[in-house]
Amino acid sequence: MFHCAFTPEVPGEYTIVATFEGSGAYYGSSAETAINVEEAPAATPAPTPTPAPMTDTYVMGFGIGIIITIAIVGILLLRKR
Repeated sequence: MFHCAFTPEVPGEYTIVATFEGSGAYYGSSAETAINVEEAPAATPAPTPTPAPMTDTYVMGFGIGIIITIAIVGILLLRKR
């Protein structure tokens, strides 16, 4: 068994051959296998974010207006005392 990691640059069929010449203690051996590399699929574009609804803008503006009005009324009441 052998293992090899690689990134092929060209799609197509690849034949992989592993050979062990042998040594004084072991006989030689070889193995062969084939793989097919397909072209990578095209990248999909990122989805565009949906814009915030206009009602959110109105509610936020209305809330800020109320807070400012309460602050002004509070300041006027404190001045009269």
